[in-house]
Amino acid sequence: MKKIILLNINILFCLCLFGQSNLVTLNPGYSHQSFYSLQNGEVLNVENTNWDIAFSTDAFSSSIRINDGKGVQLYTYHLGDTSAWNSINTNSSNIVTDPMYNSDTSWSFGAFDVNQTNGFDYGWGVYNMQTHTVIGDSVFLMQTVDGNWKKLWIESKVGGEYFFKYANLDGSNEVNQNIAADNYSDKRFIYYSLETNDIIDREPNSSAWDITFTKYVTPVQGMPYPVTGILNNHDIEVAQADNIANPLFYSDYSAHNFESEINSIGYDWKSYQGSYVITPNRCYFVRDYNMNIYRLTFTQFDGTSTGNIEFNTAILSATGVTDLNSGSTLNIYPNPAINNQDIFFIYDIKSENSLLYIYDLTGKIVYSSRLASSGLKTHKIPSRILTSGTYIAVVEFNGISLTKPLIVK
Repeated sequence: MKKIILLNINILFCLCLFGQSNLVTLNPGYSHQSFYSLQNGEVLNVENTNWDIAFSTDAFSSSIRINDGKGVQLYTYHLGDTSAWNSINTNSSNIVTDPMYNSDTSWSFGAFDVNQTNGFDYGWGVYNMQTHTVIGDSVFLMQTVDGNWKKLWIESKVGGEYFFKYANLDGSNEVNQNIAADNYSDKRFIYYSLETNDIIDREPNSSAWDITFTKYVTPVQGMPYPVTGILNNHDIEVAQADNIANPLFYSDYSAHNFESEINSIGYDWKSYQGSYVITPNRCYFVRDYNMNIYRLTFTQFDGTSTGNIEFNTAILSATGVTDLNSGSTLNIYPNPAINNQDIFFIYDIKSENSLLYIYDLTGKIVYSSRLASSGLKTHKIPSRILTSGTYIAVVEFNGISLTKPLIVK
């Protein structure tokens, strides 16, 4: 029995400390986008070349983004306001302004928002304090993902519904459209194609993913440039660790600052040197919505030929471990712990006979104790009995094991 337990512990060390290898493919030419959960793996892999604009579903946001990573371009029509809608033609002098791009640090600032001037100017329209609507005051010129040019007018946002129209530059094929974005409030954005006139629901629920692998535009050497990289979900926090001798084994996330900008991982974990090379001695720590912390380390990037991205993930700190069948839970506080600081194991075990084991990296038991009777209890040990390092705490009862990593600094 002990050999079986030690085997399970060694497997657990591989999963918790050394992590597991993962593969995401964006397909040749990066034609797809992947939404990924560090807890559950890939949530959705979806085509990324079938949409042009994306409307925020947030009731308190009027952000509109474009598919700039796949070639969509947006310009302000500089020869007049919305009253000039019918006078726009195919003359190339229409396009003399600078192109506008999405923010790569916040989901709340899209390309259509670039022309904001004050708190009531949303870039594409102005907020009315009396009616609580946004009225469009600008006309835009857009090159679609298929390379065709359109003129576009976001006419208003009323409640959670956007109203807009678009046409070819010569005025032909005019389309009037409305999208009730509040019908998709469980998503970040609802998408639209100016080529097929389709509303496209292409995101998983906003709470179901942590990071997305995709193409987007970011400044590279001072110039806007489309890159392939990772953007994190709203309020997902990331810390970057550099100059790490063994990034696949590094676990001291508390020594690094967590940031919430959506490009905190970004694209520069790789570089092109005749072929793509992974930036050495770097890993990332990601804190999800449940406050679990994962280590993410990139291991290979194939480039446009396959769109394959390989990476290693490991959970380093969890808010708690629950066995769904038994209804039992195990938490550790603080974690990471500091030498000479007491460590508390908070547990709710549905058994009168349970044992706590702490294993080191070799699978050796360095601490064991019988736990108090069932119910919500606390068990204290002094951290001085453990040297600095990573351990696995295991509670055994009725043939069930609850396991959780423990870090001592």
